[in-house]
Amino acid sequence: MGTVLAAIAATPSIAQATASQGTPAPPSGTISAGASFGAPRTVTLVTGDRVTVTALADGRSTATVERPANLTGGVQTQTVGKDLYVYPTEVLPYLAAGVLDRRLFDVTALIKDGYDDARSSKLPLIVQYGDAKARTADAIPKGLSDRLDLPAVHGRAVSENRAGAAAFWQEVAPADALGRAKARAALRQTGAGLPAQVKGAGGGAAVFGANISHIWLDGKVTSALADSTSQIGAPGVWQSGTDGKGVDVAILDPGIDAEHPDLNGQMAASQSFVPGQDVTDRNGHGTHTASTIAGTGAASDGKEKGVAPGARLLVGKVLGNDGYGDESWIIAGMQWAAQTRHAKVVNMSLGSTGPSDGSDPMSQAVNELSDATGALFVIAAGNSGPGGIGAPGAATSALTVGAVDSTDQLADFSSWGPRYLDGGLKPEITAPGVDILAARSQYSTEGSGPYLTLSGTSMATPHVAGAAALLAERHTDWTGQQIKDALVSTAHETPGIPVTKGGSGRLDAKAAVLGTVHASATAWAGFYPWPHTADQPTVKTVTYSNTGGSDVRLRLRATATGTDGSDASGAFALSMSGVTVPAGGAASVTVTADPAKAPYGATDGQVEATATDGTVLSHTLIGLDREDERYNLTITTGDRTGAGIPGTAVIYRTGDADPSPVEIPAGGRLTLRLPKGEYSVLMYADLPGAAGPDDLGLGVLSVPQVRLDRDRTAALDARNAHRVSSVAPHRAEDRLTRVEWNRVAGGGTFNANFLLPAAYTSVWAQSTAKVTSGSFAFDTRWRKSAPTLTATALRPHLPAVDMSSLLVQAGSALLPAGRRKLPVVYAGAGTTADYAGLDAKGKAVVVRYDRQADPAAQSATDTAQAAAAAAAGAKLLLVVNDTVGRLSSWYGADDFETTGPIEVAGLQAAQGTSLIAAAGHPGLVLDLASTPTSPYAYDLVERHDGAIPDADLTYTPKTADLARIDSRFAGKATDSGDNGRYDMQDFDRYGVGYQTAQTLGTTRTDWVTPGGTKFGWYEESDNPAVQERSLVTTPAKGSRTRSDWFLSVFHPRLNESQSLPDRQGDFFVLNVPGWGDSGSGHNGFDQNLWGDEDMLHEKVSLRQGSTELGSTLYQQLTATAPGPAPLRYQLVAETSQSGVLPYSPATRTEWGFTSGNGYVDLPLIQLDYGVATSLSGKAKRTTPLSLTASHLAGVTGAGRISAATLKVSFDDGSSWVPLTLRRQANGSWTSTVKAPKSAAYVSLRATAKDSAGNTVTQTVLNAYGLE
Repeated sequence: MGTVLAAIAATPSIAQATASQGTPAPPSGTISAGASFGAPRTVTLVTGDRVTVTALADGRSTATVERPANLTGGVQTQTVGKDLYVYPTEVLPYLAAGVLDRRLFDVTALIKDGYDDARSSKLPLIVQYGDAKARTADAIPKGLSDRLDLPAVHGRAVSENRAGAAAFWQEVAPADALGRAKARAALRQTGAGLPAQVKGAGGGAAVFGANISHIWLDGKVTSALADSTSQIGAPGVWQSGTDGKGVDVAILDPGIDAEHPDLNGQMAASQSFVPGQDVTDRNGHGTHTASTIAGTGAASDGKEKGVAPGARLLVGKVLGNDGYGDESWIIAGMQWAAQTRHAKVVNMSLGSTGPSDGSDPMSQAVNELSDATGALFVIAAGNSGPGGIGAPGAATSALTVGAVDSTDQLADFSSWGPRYLDGGLKPEITAPGVDILAARSQYSTEGSGPYLTLSGTSMATPHVAGAAALLAERHTDWTGQQIKDALVSTAHETPGIPVTKGGSGRLDAKAAVLGTVHASATAWAGFYPWPHTADQPTVKTVTYSNTGGSDVRLRLRATATGTDGSDASGAFALSMSGVTVPAGGAASVTVTADPAKAPYGATDGQVEATATDGTVLSHTLIGLDREDERYNLTITTGDRTGAGIPGTAVIYRTGDADPSPVEIPAGGRLTLRLPKGEYSVLMYADLPGAAGPDDLGLGVLSVPQVRLDRDRTAALDARNAHRVSSVAPHRAEDRLTRVEWNRVAGGGTFNANFLLPAAYTSVWAQSTAKVTSGSFAFDTRWRKSAPTLTATALRPHLPAVDMSSLLVQAGSALLPAGRRKLPVVYAGAGTTADYAGLDAKGKAVVVRYDRQADPAAQSATDTAQAAAAAAAGAKLLLVVNDTVGRLSSWYGADDFETTGPIEVAGLQAAQGTSLIAAAGHPGLVLDLASTPTSPYAYDLVERHDGAIPDADLTYTPKTADLARIDSRFAGKATDSGDNGRYDMQDFDRYGVGYQTAQTLGTTRTDWVTPGGTKFGWYEESDNPAVQERSLVTTPAKGSRTRSDWFLSVFHPRLNESQSLPDRQGDFFVLNVPGWGDSGSGHNGFDQNLWGDEDMLHEKVSLRQGSTELGSTLYQQLTATAPGPAPLRYQLVAETSQSGVLPYSPATRTEWGFTSGNGYVDLPLIQLDYGVATSLSGKAKRTTPLSLTASHLAGVTGAGRISAATLKVSFDDGSSWVPLTLRRQANGSWTSTVKAPKSAAYVSLRATAKDSAGNTVTQTVLNAYGLE
């Protein structure tokens, strides 16, 4: 395994449709359940890092990060809104360069979209190449499997195998690629703003290895009539004899129900791009949109027919039956529709939820295919309201469609423009998208009968695609751009809707098809950057065409409005106020956009062309984007000598959603042009450590507050840094260290953590000024324990050699506990040849690290060093590092799981060189002391609020200043588990902590920094079968408590660390973890809940009287209540297992409670058992036993616990003996168990009830063993 670190910590969607029920609204769930109930999820990142996330009940989460053995850098985490981003330091330059998709590190979204390891064995990617020759299937890097060729975006859709992720990253990110990424980042930042505010582009020169230019997540995409066809004027077109006959319209959706009467015979061709699924629409969305385009209305005697019932449908299934699809499926469908089937119109009622600047792969494909084929792509704007236009609707060539209701009012869900970053004109048009009646798939779970009413921009888009088909029939020689021009320029104006929200207006098919005057759809003047000293007017041409038989005289007028609502018509000047368009010909005028006359921000409007009688015949969208006030922010960096430090810094503007990485070039100076505002700048930089030039330290260099109201400088200067360290009362070494930097201001939060890898030995933090707005905090977290291995090199009559940098390597064989002495020999590079003639048997061997030029070969070289030493009979291998910092490598088996054949430790370069020199003298002996399992641990936190002080930052608590926790870990001593304690800061959405290996069958004394109002401690422990969780606690200074893990009795137990069973209106959401231990309030989860190993079993069911409302072979059940009235319910949880836990092979718990309509946590009585057992889970035959019944805080409907009973069985539950219970002052009951000599186990059966009528009965077979 690699290094294990831990942190607690915009994916595409369809312009989604919702069944109409009263007031239309964008889709939303009815219950807040899903995967958030707390079972761990693991995601393997594109780099091979494994992130395991566990959600807690209060909305926070824990996450552990396991680094692959071949990567030794640190890990940064950032909290963005509700999402946790995990960035290995190796990826930061590629993010700054804009060539690596940030979504690949959004762990929250990856889990939400089903890309965790249990639900997806592969991570879907789109890789773009620097040239076509490299885009061959046989040239893809190792660790990938090929899926689709995507020539439209110069790329391929591939899948990264989870096990091959580290190998893939190693191949595509060699040292020379890192240099190219830094150069690309520098070019991208030159004279520009933050990278997140610079419009990107796919393709281009290769940055990565294997000639790859960009790596994207192949993200999830999901789907975004009689009255509505009349609203757009379609019947008038039909009466003219035009119905789309002979026009091929492609629909890219979840397929269609070809057996629906309205679509029977309408499909001319089809192809599925969804693996394992045919084109049949088992979702309902595709059938609905297809019939809006070309439905015949056969199921309604022709009443509910589509806009172009004569058109032919080319059906590309690009979304699965669940309504979701990969971006690569969408692109492949576009290629098929436009290039293979030569569709004239392509309908895409789908898109991403996050805004796009049009540089994403799907938008690139739209532009490329539009230009190459002349097809018109009609694409939904999305259902994000003010959230912006997503992909692929952000493509310049797309005709992007918003939604209005039957009164031409903008739908509240319809996504707004302008386009992200450059202010481009989007959407261009609207169409009816509210309460649209169209064909219902026979497989749809919504509605009944042949038709269904839905709302969404998905419903608006096919209206426009159908109208495009009508135009294509009338004008067979027109290109897609000409059709777009006609539709946009003849739309029915909607003065109450700004251009940025509704484009040119609502679709008017009759005006577009039967009208004779059309104009250019848009005349966008572009983006004008600050400071506007070089701004020049831009001239755009508007062309008017006349398909009629007579000349037409047009009067022209330009109107525009600024973002601030001001009249900005003066920013646009027409070359003439009127123009005559000849019959069958065209005429052009120019529009001069003068940015000096426009307010800051987006300015949009229309050029209106009217007939001499005042009738509006056409209108063209116009606009420009004048960048608002900007100033230079110069970032300088310096080490402790003042020399510049290159690397990646992060900039955050107060109130923004996202921080932005920037690459600081060699020389340590970067100037960015940024909007006026308040900023924070942070850089985690490598610095010389505390122990000399070959030691490695981490510098936390930052300026938390920069007010950019003029040109400013943010100096990140290590000369103003102090060492951040802690000194425990007993001898202890740092096992893990984490720093956290948190800035809150202007309604936004910038939270960044750095998890230090083993190579670092010290932390240094730059002092800062106290912030004057919002808040700022900096905290450091240490886990310290007894040194794992210490050594003193003893030489007769000579001073000892310093070996304080000794670090046991990952994959090392288990160290023996205690002291020993070993002679030392030197074996060069540690190859088999180096041992020829060398007597290494029973000795410690010191070798130099054999660093390979090809990182892919390093792990084989390292494991070969271990194998050679073991073959020579050595007891200990000492490897001397060849660069700064401590050595951190893998010396185990090739599977990166199994330990190697010999104990291995690393030494820093200077100390190792001294040891090698000493090994040349006879009689050198190592005096070794090993503590493989520490009997104590220190979990320490030091926090500074408001500023990082200009003072010594050493935390030196005394024993009396700390809280003591006596921990016991039950189980076999041959088994290893994990234990993590997480400090939950008051500002954290994702607190930060650690997981460390813990041998079972052991005890440990822990000392922790006392909690309080600023933070609390959350703890969890894993054994091979279960994960046990505590509550968040705030132990007081000087206090002493006990924490038992995996001790009997295992039984279903709830606590507030996860969402409690609750009632949500008509629904019950019942989350019942089945494996709580005897620890104080612990609950326990199946460690392999999402995996393939079938170790633990649980069934949860709910009854109301004799009626079962639902059951599941799972720990969470969602069931529907029979009605709102208060009724009596029975919730049953049954667990079983066969040997993976030593006790509790089966349990059954039945809760009785009363519930009526509401949103409340349910009053389920909790039972806890107290019995003194050894770490093997066995108790004396005569022993006290306690029973405690309680309610969790905050539940509704609880009463006072009034009675309890307890029975025991010594024959696996065949017979039961009641115990006499004695009520104690603390509310518990006690008794004494006297087991017969023949008994091996004690089974328990308990009951309890409260004054409100709530009850519980719990049976635990073989609850604990007997000595």
